[in-house]
Amino acid sequence: MDAMLTAEYGKENVDFSYIDVSSPEVLEYIDDVTNIVDGRLPFPYISLNGKPLCWGLMESADIIGKVKEKLDCTEI
Repeated sequence: MDAMLTAEYGKENVDFSYIDVSSPEVLEYIDDVTNIVDGRLPFPYISLNGKPLCWGLMESADIIGKVKEKLDCTEI
């Protein structure tokens, strides 16, 4: 996914951060969420400007589309 967005927007315009699912903050969040679907955690794994954008159950192509749509209508 990061390769697709980097190819589309350029390396200097895309900055990816990956969450550590074992961090205390994330583990606390997971403890608050009782719903696990298909063995995947239901937290958003793509955020833009600090806000959740895409959820863990979406396919990569759908995530890319949603990110591009948001980037095209949002000033970053």
